[in-house]
Amino acid sequence: MIWTATRGGRVDVATLRRVGMRLGVTTWPVVLDLFAIDDDAERARAADIVADSRIAELRLIDDLGDPAPWLVAALRVLARPERELEIRTFTESDTIRGCLARRDGEHVFAVRRGDTIDITVVELNDGAGISALVRRHCTDRGDDGRADRSVVPAEPLEFGALACPCDELADRLGRCLTTGEVARTLTRLGMPPSDSGTVARAFATIERRTEIVAVSRRDGLLTQSPGALGVIDTSRGRIIAGPSRSPDGRVWTTLSPGSGHRIGQAVGLLIETLPDGWWSR
Repeated sequence: MIWTATRGGRVDVATLRRVGMRLGVTTWPVVLDLFAIDDDAERARAADIVADSRIAELRLIDDLGDPAPWLVAALRVLARPERELEIRTFTESDTIRGCLARRDGEHVFAVRRGDTIDITVVELNDGAGISALVRRHCTDRGDDGRADRSVVPAEPLEFGALACPCDELADRLGRCLTTGEVARTLTRLGMPPSDSGTVARAFATIERRTEIVAVSRRDGLLTQSPGALGVIDTSRGRIIAGPSRSPDGRVWTTLSPGSGHRIGQAVGLLIETLPDGWWSR
């Protein structure tokens, strides 16, 4: 396990859950899936002893029971965030869970891979910083969780963008059973036939897909974005399926080439679909 003194680090899920229990944290971001409880009392006590030993080893809580200063901030944000981006990445063999959370101007980025979780207190001053962080996470193909893991510059799939109502696109594509049907459906929705074939063939070779949902908590109410941002990595290139809200309130999805710039734009448009349409002010 790696832990830095000021910004965060990596710890196993059981230890983080135990830290939260000792410090009175009763809620966690749903996307991180930290709510598992062992019904076997003996086994649970044994697990707590092991976790307490790790907490002491990492000096997360000192002998007087005081947590590390940065940990106070991290848990404060994760326990009751005002805004969240829930990020789920699916591959053939794994699910990576991420959460960018904000409370009172403080930001925490947490990423769970298997039974370990990386937590970082991050400085984000504007939407550009948020977009850059999410873009890097979405294009990061490293699987070892290290800060220096490589970023694969996957090429965007080249085709003309298509925008249509989200519910209509989902309904029509959901009825397709073959690549040919997908291509014909995209053509009917307005995509040129040559591009429709390109996109349909790419959809048949998906290697990894990331879904991002924006969440707002305000005055005791939780609101989720009406659409999810999809970043789809295929063997032929990357595709973005980004939601946006039209002036009449209807949610549209735009399929476009998955460049880093477009990912950043799509994150901003996703946040704008929340009722108040903003991340922080």
